[in-house]
Amino acid sequence: MFRSVPVVAGLALGAALLVSGCQGNSYSCMHDKCHVTVSGAGQTIEVKDLNVTVSEITAQGMTVSAGGSAPTKVAVGESAQVGGVTIKVTSVEGEQVKFDLG
Repeated sequence: MFRSVPVVAGLALGAALLVSGCQGNSYSCMHDKCHVTVSGAGQTIEVKDLNVTVSEITAQGMTVSAGGSAPTKVAVGESAQVGGVTIKVTSVEGEQVKFDLG
């Protein structure tokens, strides 16, 4: 009987991770630089208390705003100042964009 609770809790955690994994938005930060992944345009992700909105993803890059700034197009491999931070698009794969924020 003692094992059923941890197993159920583990299954619930796994299901939660699976559901959140479908969205595919994540970030990790080290010092002042964050690596961000967003799956699908029209989404806002909060990165270090800053709302970052990806409004468009194309094979060439993305359109992004940060902290309520005007939308800015950033090409793959390029950097731009967006809402007081620097954003560099590192890759686009289909509807998934990866970028550095610093």
